[in-house]
Amino acid sequence: MKTKITVLILSIIYCSYLLTLLAASHYKSSTLNPLDSEYYYQNKSFAKAIEVEPTKAQYHMYYALELLKSLPEDRISAQTQLRLAKSEFYRAAKLKPYNAVYQKTYNIYAAWIAEQL
Repeated sequence: MKTKITVLILSIIYCSYLLTLLAASHYKSSTLNPLDSEYYYQNKSFAKAIEVEPTKAQYHMYYALELLKSLPEDRISAQTQLRLAKSEFYRAAKLKPYNAVYQKTYNIYAAWIAEQL
């Protein structure tokens, strides 16, 4: 009798462990996982994606492009946003591994932003 109770308890513990693993793998692979930077990237919340994972150059580049796309009418705010966009392009170009496309994009937009300022 004691052996059966022990086996039952161990079976319950093992089953709960398996259910926990299943739930964790589902949560990790879910596209609605707000702990994953890809979730924010897909929802075009690039600033939040950078906050979660700052080492991805593509997040910085697309954030900079989004900043340029939404320049405000106010000249001072626009200049601030242009400087921020330039720094994001720079970060994208300098993050490892080196990517020539990001460097070329930075060179083009840095020259354009310098003309705007």
